[in-house]
Amino acid sequence: MKRLCIFCLTYCVLSMTYAASCSVSGVTEPMMRLANYYHSQSATSFTVNCDQGYSIRFSSMNLYSTDGASFLSNGPNKIRTRMTVSGPVGNLWNVPLTANTTGTNRYIISVHLEEEPKVSTPAGIYRDVIYVNLSF
Repeated sequence: MKRLCIFCLTYCVLSMTYAASCSVSGVTEPMMRLANYYHSQSATSFTVNCDQGYSIRFSSMNLYSTDGASFLSNGPNKIRTRMTVSGPVGNLWNVPLTANTTGTNRYIISVHLEEEPKVSTPAGIYRDVIYVNLSF
């Protein structure tokens, strides 16, 4: 009986594995909206809480440069934007960035309208989608 208890206790201790965890929370603006004038801006922020190092990649549906150059589109029509990210990693887009810090980190994504809408710019809903991929 004593041997069985020791075996069970040893098995339980050896079978316990450490599960790493990361979470994303506190998104301030799930939908960023730009005004229809030159240099308008919009931003959102969120928090990543990890108990180990992780990598994070920022991208967008219409991204065309690692410095955050992108555009809003309503199909054939496009309006240029510039996106920036600030936090514990650099401002690079579509590149996996390693955050060697653990604990809680805040990221801020901002979008800036780089092109002045003209009178000839067709009306409509112009969109882009931002993706944040977290690997741990």
